Amino acid sequence: MVMRSSADHLPAAPADVVEEMRRRYNLLTQSQKRIADYIAEQSDAVAFLTVDQIAVRLGVNASTVVRFCYRLGLSGFPDLQERLRTALRGQLAPTAGRTAAHLTGTVFGASLARDMANLERTLRGLTRGGLERAVTALTAARRVYVVAGFSAFSVAHCFGLELSRLRPDVHTIGTDDGVSTVRLAEMGATDCMVAFTFPRYARFTQRAAALARTRSSTLLVVTDTPVSPAGQLADTVLVAYPAGTGLQNSMVAPMAVANALINGWITATGTAALDRYQGSNGLFDTLNATKSRLDPGD
Repeated sequence: MVMRSSADHLPAAPADVVEEMRRRYNLLTQSQKRIADYIAEQSDAVAFLTVDQIAVRLGVNASTVVRFCYRLGLSGFPDLQERLRTALRGQLAPTAGRTAAHLTGTVFGASLARDMANLERTLRGLTRGGLERAVTALTAARRVYVVAGFSAFSVAHCFGLELSRLRPDVHTIGTDDGVSTVRLAEMGATDCMVAFTFPRYARFTQRAAALARTRSSTLLVVTDTPVSPAGQLADTVLVAYPAGTGLQNSMVAPMAVANALINGWITATGTAALDRYQGSNGLFDTLNATKSRLDPGD
């Protein structure tokens, strides 16, 4: 949740510096916000750059970077780096080498390689605690509202569809869905909103997230940086990287995070979720809504 205090002196930041920056983002100056954005997006690099190198890249004075560290309650820039390095060491794990020699030098190989890199970077950045908080919120909620706009709605649609097969009262809402949007009027403190949002950020998603805050609903945001517009409002942020090689975002990593949440939900709720899932399969059979490979042609 975003802090709204205007206090000048802030308590010492925990090891998770990026999360602390998200919570305090609205208290920072414009220059400090630029530094926070850079740290959130390039934490691996910041862990090993000098303060002068960072200052040059951002077009600010080195003293501004140091004051930013003090602003977070740290003892200085070396303290920031040590915390980032500690987090990085905890994220690093050996990964199997992946090659696609037959696609080397093609746009297809470059695109698929970027998706794999996005997945690996997303995996390193996620924490067990963050994922478990998200699943707990989904489990405890009376109703779940899933919102997104533009290409992010593809992920929201899949997530909302699968979650609705596992639990009742799941509403997936897109930018142009006037009928479903009306359901937001019922949102309250016992509900949870899941927002998927990536650049360029849909204004609808931001407004829906702001509404969730005013209704005291739990807000879970899946986005590209903890300091995205909706991320600043969230109770829990899960970062998924959508960088593509073309003009469009890639939703591979966001979809993987959505799938992980669904699997986490199934594990947390056990047989109740499976019973409901089987019930939906029976309904599909009754309505003749699906077709298997072995069914004769229509």
